Amino acid sequence: MSNLNLKGLWIPIEILTDKNLSDKEKYIYSLVIFLSQEKQYCFCTNKTITELLNISVTQVSKLVNSLKDKGYINIEMIYKKNSKEVEMRKLIPIEEKLNTLLNKSLIPSPTKLQYPIEEKFKDNKYNKNINKINNKANFEQRDYSNFDWNNLYANGE
Repeated sequence: MSNLNLKGLWIPIEILTDKNLSDKEKYIYSLVIFLSQEKQYCFCTNKTITELLNISVTQVSKLVNSLKDKGYINIEMIYKKNSKEVEMRKLIPIEEKLNTLLNKSLIPSPTKLQYPIEEKFKDNKYNKNINKINNKANFEQRDYSNFDWNNLYANGE
């Protein structure tokens, strides 16, 4: 299986409801955004995406090119020295499209939650990544003080 060590993939509602993208394009685009958080690009190969989504390499190639054609990502090829052989491929989320999605995001900032975060989770790497994105995208602050978080549980508990 893939060497990404993913525990799951979160798809923002703006991507999930985007009528310009197929279901598999939404998965791939969300994966590219997630893997691009640190360096603003990712090196995810078609083979890795094939293993994650259980689809053919040809189909992955078509989907990645479709995301490029629709203006969601750029693709940069890095070739081996003095060769036409591709050493690696960068998938880069397009900044304007990404900022539009993140500015509309419904994700509450972890630093603004009404409920206290346990000390051991306060400084974990995921919160640092979210804070980096929040600071970069200038999120609108939403008021969640009257939101009933208990409604999110399946059993209402």
